[in-house]
Amino acid sequence: MAQRMEKDEQGYDERRFEGTISEDLFCSICQGVLRNPRTCHKEHAFCHFCISEHLRHSHTCPECREHLTPETLKDPPRFMKNTLAALKIKCGYSERGCPGFVLLESLQNHVDKCGFAPVTCKNEGCGMEVNKRDKDLHEKDLCEFRIAKCHDCKEIRASQEETKKTVEVMKQSQAEMKVESNKMKDCVDQVKITQDEMKAESNKIKDCVDQVKVSQDETKEKVDEMRRSQARFEAEVKQQLERMTEMMNQLLQGNNLNNNINGASAMEPATVENNQDVIIIGGWYGPKASEVLNTVEKYNIVEEKSTPLPRLNHPRAESASCVYNNDVLVVGGYNGEEATDTIEVLKMNQHPLRWTMFDGKLPVILYSHDVIVYQGKLYTIGGYDWNKEKTSNAIYEIALTPPYAAKLLTKMPEARRNHRAELVNGKLFILGGTTSGLSKDAFDSVVVYDLTKNKFKPYPSLPQPVCGMSTVTWGHKIIVVGGGNKNDQVLNDVIMYDTETGRSERLPSMIYKRCGSSVVIMNDVIVVFGGWNKEQGDLNSVESFTIGGGIWKELPGMMEKRHNATAVVKPHN
Repeated sequence: MAQRMEKDEQGYDERRFEGTISEDLFCSICQGVLRNPRTCHKEHAFCHFCISEHLRHSHTCPECREHLTPETLKDPPRFMKNTLAALKIKCGYSERGCPGFVLLESLQNHVDKCGFAPVTCKNEGCGMEVNKRDKDLHEKDLCEFRIAKCHDCKEIRASQEETKKTVEVMKQSQAEMKVESNKMKDCVDQVKITQDEMKAESNKIKDCVDQVKVSQDETKEKVDEMRRSQARFEAEVKQQLERMTEMMNQLLQGNNLNNNINGASAMEPATVENNQDVIIIGGWYGPKASEVLNTVEKYNIVEEKSTPLPRLNHPRAESASCVYNNDVLVVGGYNGEEATDTIEVLKMNQHPLRWTMFDGKLPVILYSHDVIVYQGKLYTIGGYDWNKEKTSNAIYEIALTPPYAAKLLTKMPEARRNHRAELVNGKLFILGGTTSGLSKDAFDSVVVYDLTKNKFKPYPSLPQPVCGMSTVTWGHKIIVVGGGNKNDQVLNDVIMYDTETGRSERLPSMIYKRCGSSVVIMNDVIVVFGGWNKEQGDLNSVESFTIGGGIWKELPGMMEKRHNATAVVKPHN
């Protein structure tokens, strides 16, 4: 038991140690104090188990991204070994009563001999688990199954006679049970014969199913190709219709002008149906000194104009938003002076509309994070942890119903902020981002977290490192819009990432370069709002792109310039 307790693979929990532990002694993978450490050639240190697991899926150091294999791992420097050895740690059996601290280098020896280690009572019929130092006392004096000391031999002999009679009765019962057992064995043998026959039939059925699956896969490939062809055809038809509509409008304008000259009434404008609204929330704006906004506006894609909505209770930038039960939630963020763990909600069926504070809170104060809603729970991914003053690798789960319980669900292989996360078929795809908030530290990596199996899996990388981008999903594909690269360049790139194959495809570039923009998708139309670039500063511009089309279209701008805002498609109330 002692060996198992003190040779767990990942790092030690820092709460077991006396005093403050140096940041250099933490494993950046499991966030624990280093256990059996190994280093890369630049002396970035990790737990031996953690880095071994990492190198099963990657051949680069998680810190410096240099080439690294199990064979090139090194022992840590002597000073690190000495520093670790001198740390004082609680015994693994402290919860069983072991007091005080021991040197880390002496921990295993202490645990092996610790009197508070659990052992099992050997008295027949007991099996109770007690501390090692209490074993003798329990077995001889306290255990109800102990052999009693002889105080009256006559009574013991009488008890032995009674026991002997009981044993004879038990033997007779056992003989009868043996006869019944043989009968049951015969029945079981008959059942096994039937099961073998059923198994043979099952194998035949399985062969048929496998053949059907092969046919289904071939059919699916043909259907997918037909759908792609249909999508290309529909896009071409749509473009032709748009051009024809524009020509008809020009002709109608000419006719209206002639009719007005002749005294005839002009044609009434066509009625717009099924208006599509996007809600854009908060963000930064700063012609001189940056300001965090609490303003909210609604942009109608059909009418191509923006109208104000009620303001937030608190300014928020670098927050995250989502829709739950047809209400809009804005989660965490930064107000210009400090970050927040609060959530605001806009109830779409409330009249008049207004923002109210949600009863639940985040378990930590966050900004530059991302959120999703899955099966009635809110999940926060990464971001900047205000209390710890460092980029987080944590994924938290928060219930959206009372009592709003929150817990740490898991930790990502790498800490990330200014990244994006999208849910596709029950799997959480986490893309890009940066460790520091600076584009020079941007990632190109993609990891997938299976919410059902509670497991991470590395996926093929993006074409280039990127942070501060926006994303939307289209079927099983994630579309990555803009952002900044390692060279501190703001991009107008648009990448379509296939979550089934891991392949990336470039779509036509945006008209403007945008970092920190907000993006939504409605059917096949992507709409991008605001952002920032070095040449123009903060943007209020809006542009759209129809998937399958050839170019981006500039739309009339928003009411305000803003970047690192957040946006959602207005839910139906």
